[in-house]
Amino acid sequence: MSAIRVIADWSAGVSDDHGAEAYRRAHAGCIDTVACLVAGARDPASIAARKAVAGWGVGTATVVGDPERRPAPWAALANGTAVDALDFDDYDVPAASHPSAVILPALLALGEERGASGRSLLDAYVVGIEVQLRMGEALNLSHFHKGFHPTATIGTLAASVACTRLLGLDATATGHSLSIATSLAAGSKCQLGTTTIHLHTGLAAHNGVLAASLAAAGATGSADALDGEFGILRLMADADAPGFDGPLAKLGDPLAIVEYGLCVKPYPCCSYTTPIIDGLLALRSEHGFTPDEVVEVIAFLPASHIGFLKFPEPADELEARFSMEYCLAVAMHRGAVVVADFSPTAIVGEEVRALMPKVRMEALTEPAAHDRVVVRLGDGRTLDRTVEHPRGSAALPFDEDELLAKFDSCVEGILGPDAAAALKQALLGLESLSDIRDLTRHLIPAD
Repeated sequence: MSAIRVIADWSAGVSDDHGAEAYRRAHAGCIDTVACLVAGARDPASIAARKAVAGWGVGTATVVGDPERRPAPWAALANGTAVDALDFDDYDVPAASHPSAVILPALLALGEERGASGRSLLDAYVVGIEVQLRMGEALNLSHFHKGFHPTATIGTLAASVACTRLLGLDATATGHSLSIATSLAAGSKCQLGTTTIHLHTGLAAHNGVLAASLAAAGATGSADALDGEFGILRLMADADAPGFDGPLAKLGDPLAIVEYGLCVKPYPCCSYTTPIIDGLLALRSEHGFTPDEVVEVIAFLPASHIGFLKFPEPADELEARFSMEYCLAVAMHRGAVVVADFSPTAIVGEEVRALMPKVRMEALTEPAAHDRVVVRLGDGRTLDRTVEHPRGSAALPFDEDELLAKFDSCVEGILGPDAAAALKQALLGLESLSDIRDLTRHLIPAD
């Protein structure tokens, strides 16, 4: 059978009894993603997306920051962009993507339109994550190294399947939706440092809703669109890509959300900075050095990651999120890296700018080596920390208190205390909601 047929048969036919651990992880992912959605609503990328869709009609789906409801595809675009706008949303390993920023906004928009339950949304989310991470196994790292942004490409495919699951479409329609999505999947890494890198998540969420809706209305697509002669595997990856046989053989067994988990970000910047920030902050805490005592900070990480962090002297907050020099200078100076550090005012701060020349990156020479940070001090000491698992990763996950603390920090100053408390309560009881509009009605527009 074609890869599309295998995925469609599984996605349409699998029981919603995914197990307690899968639902626990999905629930945590939704809490984190909604927090990032609220926090990101004031970002320029989010504002641009809202302005663009504002003239295209009203509908049934909530857009944070917009007093009007919008049609589901446009709500998915605007909210998907907002989730990723601060680079604070979760990421995964096999797809090297931001899965929740694409899948959840698509499901929220479509779910509002259809009056879906919280349980059905979580079920569709688990199925979508499965497809996204297995696609990542099949295509990466070849797909990634060719210059594609997997959040935009693989995310579109996964969102389309998640949406068909929420709609209850059969395997045939699910296959058509996935095939249609291959014609909508696009986005390259050249957009780093621009608002379009965040629009990628919104566009993928929008395209997932669109593909599923077209399939539900009877539109069709080729069954060869993944692994055929002109399929995604051949066109968007090279011969060194693993291919679909291995990943699809274990589809759902185990579930990818359990096998890999999702990585919750402790810092609002590129995930490739996270282990190095963790290591630097740990050394700073343990040894008590001041920024003035630091002669040099050397970040050791994979060469492919260095390629992402391409702004040694960021000109704005968009570039600063992809600047190792800026992020580590902030960590040295403040002992933390928070949302406020990525504002137009913060990035021109002289004290932080003065520390940036002390930071440099070097590529790890051993492929299996873990990220490492070395700090050389003026008194001759050299401090060294290897970080095997970054904070928030599947191996070192946030506990519930840490997750809710991040939620509180994201919504503070955007939602009033009563609205924030109501939204948190709705999220904590998500699985028992009979209609997810009992959650989305608390997403009060940002000022």
